Amino acid sequence: MDASRGLKDQVIIITGGCGDIGSATAQKLAAFGARVILWDILDDDAGRSRVQKVGAAEYRNVDQGNSAQVHEGVQDVAKRFGRLDVVIGNAVNGSLGRLLDRSWEDWQESFRVNVTGCAMLAQAAVKIMLAQTPNADGIRGKVLFTGSWVGIYPYPGSIDYCASKAALAHLIRLIAQEFASQGIRANSVCPGILNAGSSRKALERNPDLLKMMLASVPAGELGTPEQIADAYVFLCSRESNYMTGHVMFVDGGASLTKRE
Repeated sequence: MDASRGLKDQVIIITGGCGDIGSATAQKLAAFGARVILWDILDDDAGRSRVQKVGAAEYRNVDQGNSAQVHEGVQDVAKRFGRLDVVIGNAVNGSLGRLLDRSWEDWQESFRVNVTGCAMLAQAAVKIMLAQTPNADGIRGKVLFTGSWVGIYPYPGSIDYCASKAALAHLIRLIAQEFASQGIRANSVCPGILNAGSSRKALERNPDLLKMMLASVPAGELGTPEQIADAYVFLCSRESNYMTGHVMFVDGGASLTKRE
């Protein structure tokens, strides 16, 4: 039995690859032998440092919301590595605010990165995948996005972020529907409240928020980037080859109605 789960030598791009989820995912995929390319908006020295830390193949400064950079980057990776097996649209823009607080620019920036950016990443990747030979399992490639439980459950206080994640859930289903018959799979992972990223920063500023956060999680604990990475390892592996159009919640039940 292949202990690599079909991940060995896969070429995988992760946007937002230097953040908590991106780094944890890269490290786990690299441990199975995947060649992981980190994309982020850090300077090159910081990006290369992260590459060394997680065992990735390389770093490239790419803004997911910049269509030209995304298309050029995808083509370059496919040319130099010989193929492209998976793209993970994980980069995100989001900040706190309710409807009357948000400006045109706030809405534009959230959707530029979170929705249009993922659409352009998928478009660039699918063009490459359709032209390449399927692997031994008949798969030409996989498109994966990081969604959020708040894309389904309307959590107050970050309206443009929540709305963009709701759009992303439908986008992945449409991509799956269009390309399933051609050997391309499309799925998303929806984290809940993690002890990472903006939630961790908020807790550092105000530890009293922990009680409120935990009240939204039936499992009674915050999630970790490593738990999200485990879901991505599964979706990149051959075990998920018959799954497409799936929005996978890894949220400790946060998307459910909590019963006391």
